[in-house]
Amino acid sequence: MAALLVAACGGSSSRANTPTAHVADHCPDMAKPDELSAFDFATEYALSHAAADKLKAAALATMEVSTLADKLDADLGIACAQIATDLGTKGDWRSGSDACAAAIKAVHDARAKVGSKATAKLVTIPPLCTVDASLMTKCASICDSSIPADRVKAECPLKAGRCDGNCDGNCEVKSAKCDGNCAGTCEGQVKGICGGRCRGTCDGKPSSSGCAGICVGTCDKGAINGECKGTCSGSCKAKAPGICNGICTGACTVELSDARCAGEFKTPDVSTDCRARCELAVMNQTECATPQVGLVFSGTLSGRERETAESMKNAVDRSFPSLLKILNELGDDAGKRVLNAQAVIEGARTGLKDMAMSGGASTAAASEAQLTKCFDAPFKAGAAQAGAVKAELDQALGVRDEVTK
Repeated sequence: MAALLVAACGGSSSRANTPTAHVADHCPDMAKPDELSAFDFATEYALSHAAADKLKAAALATMEVSTLADKLDADLGIACAQIATDLGTKGDWRSGSDACAAAIKAVHDARAKVGSKATAKLVTIPPLCTVDASLMTKCASICDSSIPADRVKAECPLKAGRCDGNCDGNCEVKSAKCDGNCAGTCEGQVKGICGGRCRGTCDGKPSSSGCAGICVGTCDKGAINGECKGTCSGSCKAKAPGICNGICTGACTVELSDARCAGEFKTPDVSTDCRARCELAVMNQTECATPQVGLVFSGTLSGRERETAESMKNAVDRSFPSLLKILNELGDDAGKRVLNAQAVIEGARTGLKDMAMSGGASTAAASEAQLTKCFDAPFKAGAAQAGAVKAELDQALGVRDEVTK
């Protein structure tokens, strides 16, 4: 009788309490990061956790590529169009890539007019670039469920913020006395690299124009990197720790306030797919100040060559900072990271069938159909867009290299 009661209540069968796997018939909005991050790919599409993580990372990477493409097409288009226009090229360019191609040609033609007797040197003062210090940790925790919470934290060795004690590092200042190395502009006597007109001596010889060596004197209308016996606007690396009335990058005798990451993250040991997405997220959310630049020509120039060199210098000094700002925000490995994301997206698109099978034979067909419906076209478009972004980055680097070679 007891056995009959147990059977009647279903207590003798573990299958009676196991819910039947079901494949949802809706797709997440690929333009909404919060929705993608919260979407339960494993439950909705009857996938294993590993397959769900791979699908989520690819979906988020596709979103990041789209964000980056919009940013580049707008910002690079404006920067490159300004460079080309300042050098006398007229046009109505429809994309950032087209504008940068025009800028490369304009710079190349201007250099040809200056001639081979002149040596060009671009003085660049790297800007302070920061990003939310918790970004990588938050990102990694979303796209790789296999990593325990205590191992997902991404460390940032170099931080920047307000220092209420003594700063032992670089101090970003608007205008202050700098007892050390000034990277920026100086109102006063200088000794170092000058991106403007050096009045004094250049490598020990009298100078009143561009200086490709060490300038001692004043640096008119140009960035410097060296000693400033006056007021420095930019980054000051003091000889000894001291008060910083700006943003301190490095160590502080007390904890930094409003600290942000000012360098590379130590990425947690997450999957390759997750890392590729997170690196794009960092690129998209990094903010840099506008760098200071100065193009210096030295050598024997005729009147017309000198006039062309001056026009080129004015164009580069005015328009180049916005281009370098974008490239600094993206980082030196931008192209490689975009290609990594492209591989993740394309790998997920070609692996939809295997993902669908990860949840079991009973749901594989329905899961594959839904995954194809939701992700095949967006992933195909995302991979193509990543290729276009890489090409646009190459064009921007081409402009930089044409100026600096």
